[in-house]
Amino acid sequence: MLGKLTGSTAVRVLLATLTCLLCIVSSSLLPGATAHNLGQSYIYLQIREDAISARVEMPVKELSEVLELDLPVEQKVRRDDIEPYIEQIRAYVDEHLTLSCAPQACSPVFQEYGFLNTTFSQFLTLEYNLNGFQAMPEAIDVTYDVILEQLPQHTNMLLVEENWMTGTFQNESTPLMIFRQPGQTQTLDLTSGSLWQGFSAIVYLGIIHIVEGIDHVFFLGALLLPSVLSRQEDSIWQPVDKFSTAFIYIVKIATAFTIAHSVTLCLATLQIVQVPSRIVESIIAASIGLAAVDIFYPIFRGRSWLIIFLFGLFHGFGFADVLADLGVTSQNAALSLFGFNLGVEIGQLIIIAVIFPVLYLLRNQWFYPSFVMRTGALSLGAMSLYWFIERAFDVNIRVLPILQGLF
Repeated sequence: MLGKLTGSTAVRVLLATLTCLLCIVSSSLLPGATAHNLGQSYIYLQIREDAISARVEMPVKELSEVLELDLPVEQKVRRDDIEPYIEQIRAYVDEHLTLSCAPQACSPVFQEYGFLNTTFSQFLTLEYNLNGFQAMPEAIDVTYDVILEQLPQHTNMLLVEENWMTGTFQNESTPLMIFRQPGQTQTLDLTSGSLWQGFSAIVYLGIIHIVEGIDHVFFLGALLLPSVLSRQEDSIWQPVDKFSTAFIYIVKIATAFTIAHSVTLCLATLQIVQVPSRIVESIIAASIGLAAVDIFYPIFRGRSWLIIFLFGLFHGFGFADVLADLGVTSQNAALSLFGFNLGVEIGQLIIIAVIFPVLYLLRNQWFYPSFVMRTGALSLGAMSLYWFIERAFDVNIRVLPILQGLF
């Protein structure tokens, strides 16, 4: 049943697979939703095991208008411009921001300020720590009405940027509260969430990262392309006779890759071994190209599992960089590490489960070794070279922005 396909059926299978791959690539190129629109102010909460911090973000232009500040709002405002007014701005925010942890007494304590520049506007950011509570509060009463009284069309939003127990990390687009009237108070419930909810969210992050991490997908693709063929002594590729032959090869390379990236993911996350991100990302790019070159010339020479293990070590460092950027290991480090790694493995299995059966079905078709595999290898090699140049030499060739515009 798996061994033979008619020509028309094989073409349909190939087109369906290419469509799926195109969807994966396009989803990785399209930008995600973000906040920070015109006429809006924000407060972001970071809720940790024993601490709560907040970041207030207000558009500089509207803030200058409301407080009648003499700021050069038609251009980017600098620290020297804002410094004479910072105490006045802090006092204004203190009047229009209330975070209450009743029945406990708590209050925001100012830490520092900075700027956030977006496509549409420039925001002034104020950082606070919420001090005074002895145990983590069950709820926070929030009043946040900066700018609203003077500019009724303005909108304020509260977002929980980080909360491990609810599986929330780097949230910048989903508000929990919207304030449109001065003096409006809303209550944020902190009793929701659990270890399981946080853990399952970490697993999901791992799945999404490997599925949408297009360089990891391409590396697996370069390994899967020749998995259903065997190289003869004259370097001619022939279809494997048995499903078990190809499947055992897949098991070997998947196991080597899994063990390798699991080791370095743990070492890097626990800060036992650190490798510069630029080196890691460059080697990940190179790994795709070398796997593609091996299809044309046997550079691995029967040692595929060892080469894959070595490259897998650097892919693990790349996964660790993602965890560090998300900040998810600052709490429940062991669960976060295990959950993310489990998610990566599930994502890897999903990719293999989608691609490998299709390749096995196509292996006997005349166009597979001569067109699908070699054209795929050439495309992967070109992408690898592009990424390597960008990452190793820190240059922007600006090909992806053009592709993004097309998508």
